[in-house]
Amino acid sequence: MMPPSARRQVITFALITAACVAADAMLYVTLPVHWKEAGLGSLWEVGVVLSLNRLARLPLNPIMGWVYSKVSIKSCTVFAALLSLLIPLGYAAASGLAAWAALRVLWGLAWSLLKLGGLFTVMQAAGEHDRGYFIGLYTGTYRLGNLLGMLGGGLLADAMGLHVTLLAGALVAAPALPAAIFLLRRTPPQTGAPKHAEKTSVFSLLRSKELFWVLVTCLFVTLIIEGFFMSTLSALMAGHWGESVTLFGMAVGCATVSGMVQSLRWGWDPLLSPLVGRLSDGRLGRVTMFAGGCWAAAALFALTTLPLPLLPWMAVLIAIELCCTTMTTLSDALATDVASRSQAVVVITAYTLAIDLGAALGPLGGFTLISLWGLEAAYLAAALLLVLFALRWSIRPPVPRHGA
Repeated sequence: MMPPSARRQVITFALITAACVAADAMLYVTLPVHWKEAGLGSLWEVGVVLSLNRLARLPLNPIMGWVYSKVSIKSCTVFAALLSLLIPLGYAAASGLAAWAALRVLWGLAWSLLKLGGLFTVMQAAGEHDRGYFIGLYTGTYRLGNLLGMLGGGLLADAMGLHVTLLAGALVAAPALPAAIFLLRRTPPQTGAPKHAEKTSVFSLLRSKELFWVLVTCLFVTLIIEGFFMSTLSALMAGHWGESVTLFGMAVGCATVSGMVQSLRWGWDPLLSPLVGRLSDGRLGRVTMFAGGCWAAAALFALTTLPLPLLPWMAVLIAIELCCTTMTTLSDALATDVASRSQAVVVITAYTLAIDLGAALGPLGGFTLISLWGLEAAYLAAALLLVLFALRWSIRPPVPRHGA
């Protein structure tokens, strides 16, 4: 039976993160439309602004990992919550690419602290047989912030303008600061290996087959399902159906449909992620589920290239979104499994670096392949890569088959 205080700490941290990420999520639906109001000069600058936070996290993650070895989770989270309150206020006052770029780099720093802190909080709260559940609980809960930001941000921006929307983002983030100060327990810095973990040198750990395959697999899975699929979905729909599709007798733009499909994920994540985590804690195990997820995603990516009728084709896209939720939860759980047996700071820092690199390279690699080979070939290439990882995790899994 899990201690109520442990579950409460995970939920508290996830809700703090949800409040902090809402303003960031707003930008993805508002800036592409209201970029002139933001003082930007072109859509190219919008692309730079929206990608800079991810690129900034690549060098920042190792630094923030070192910070967590010296400073408590609570102190880091209080600082991240303060930044998350100030940054939307900065957005509202910003004009020009330089100001927006600086603020997005600051948000990259805040998110690095929140992501690392969330995984460390789960590791402290979870035992050997409930780590997957806690990962799913944390992931599903904090994504409520993405859902609120994307849905509320679009409605507010269209009704009241970008500046009011950004101030609303600061208002949503405001409760995170007192919550971090008064509700989070102060715990020691993340030094060394977890209790009862195997004592391994950092150099030996970085050379281990187990960590190597977890990092490489999660990097490419994130690249495909978070970076490539999310960024090319609108282009995929337009390639198949033109600029709009007819749903229930109405013509709807492909960009709108793409946004609706992607927002479904933020709606079901709070329920589905804990369920996936709980199942992975059971007899089925994370490794078997992860391999199955790779097989399913590979088949679904291949199906997108077929000339299916609209509704079955849309069902394939929704099934891919379900795979995204499943694979993200399992990836986090696998990483914390490895961390629980070795140097937690090193493993979690390396893992966040790998998934951020995958998320950053996904759009670039995806559009490069599309420009060279075309949409269908790019999606088939993604399916083939997923098959290769599915074979590796099915035949000779690099981590113990019964996970946590």
